[in-house]
Amino acid sequence: MAALGRQLRKTAEELERQIGNLKAITRVDSWDSKAGKEFREKAKGNVKKLEAALKRYDTAANAIGTSVTETGGGYRDGSQVKPTNYANDLNRAQEIADAALRDAKDAEDRKGAAQRSLDGLAEKDQGDKKKLEEQQEAAEGEIARAREKIAQAQDVRDQAAKAAIEAIDAVIKDDSLKDDFWDKFDDWVDKIGTWAEHWATYLGVAALAIGWIPIIGQALAGVLGALSTILTLVSTVATVIQVIRGDKGLKDLAFSVLGLAMMGVGKAFSKIAGRYVQRAMASMNKANAAKTVAQRRRAVKAVNKAAGSSVRGSRDNLKNKLGMFKLEPGEWRKSMIEPFTEPFSKSTGQNFRTLIPGQGNYRETWTKLVVRGDGNLALGAGRSLSLADPGVASDLKDIKFVSHAMDDFGSVNRISRNATGLSMVGVGVTSVGMGLDSNLNPLLE
Repeated sequence: MAALGRQLRKTAEELERQIGNLKAITRVDSWDSKAGKEFREKAKGNVKKLEAALKRYDTAANAIGTSVTETGGGYRDGSQVKPTNYANDLNRAQEIADAALRDAKDAEDRKGAAQRSLDGLAEKDQGDKKKLEEQQEAAEGEIARAREKIAQAQDVRDQAAKAAIEAIDAVIKDDSLKDDFWDKFDDWVDKIGTWAEHWATYLGVAALAIGWIPIIGQALAGVLGALSTILTLVSTVATVIQVIRGDKGLKDLAFSVLGLAMMGVGKAFSKIAGRYVQRAMASMNKANAAKTVAQRRRAVKAVNKAAGSSVRGSRDNLKNKLGMFKLEPGEWRKSMIEPFTEPFSKSTGQNFRTLIPGQGNYRETWTKLVVRGDGNLALGAGRSLSLADPGVASDLKDIKFVSHAMDDFGSVNRISRNATGLSMVGVGVTSVGMGLDSNLNPLLE
């Protein structure tokens, strides 16, 4: 404690030197210009803050103490010394306790010796017995007094701690460095923003990790994604407030906004992949349901077109491929604002309802995994595992299942690769968007 007190005293002395330097600057009139006057005014304001800090460090150093004076002597010497500071009084309390412990051990030894002598006495030695019993009682009395001394040492310690706390509390209670409402508000905003930032990332990663599970997993991924988006919005609002308050810069706000924008772009890619998969699935279902050769030929042609293999080597082939991977003009705008609207949409409510037990969705999920595993649930789960976007992960597995009744597996594989690639781009962009927070910023500085 005395070492801590010396550190506090050293800081107080350094503050006192800097206050002297600033005061000397404020008295310099040779720099007689607008900038000079403004600098002196700033210096005067800083002097007041430094003086308040000096008072805090000076008071704390005095309350804790910078050295320890050994009392010496016995218990009486230690108990009669007047209180000084926490370190000194703590040492005095320890000296009182040490003296009491020595007295108690000495009395305990004498008590034990008297008991051993009593155990060896014969019946006829009644005079010696009485004397030994008196010695025992005297030793027990000394042990009891030693306990009282220990209690007094504890009281000295506690009173010293109380006096130090009161002295420090008194100086920081109403000085100019005390946190006001806005300081506390800034701390609250920072804590809320950081908490929301971290949990948005955790929930977003969890949503991507479980989206491959049919029905239930997709619904849960939707719920987790919605919660992640809400927390991302909370974090962004907190960042805006901190920029206004001057606690963060425009770079931090830019990262937050860019993160939301990238989440919107990721959703756009996922939509493209989802729409592409749905069109391919529709063509494959038509091919499987075809009743005539002509119907099947047309459906297979549509499947091949979706796979990008209908007009190999021509410019039209590239045009057809690009045409498959697009959204309508208005859908890009919807995708960009979806991070703000999706948590409050009907689809999120539907996802919550899907997760309610008793709706039959869990049984349907179980059945789908068993079918995919040819009767084996674990095998079905393994075959369903995917890193693709939750919105298309299950559909990609359904494509493989539907393709069993078709002949052209090459087209099916290409469709699967195309959709997986698109969805993985969306996942990647979304993940980067979730990562654009204070955890990533230091790496980019």
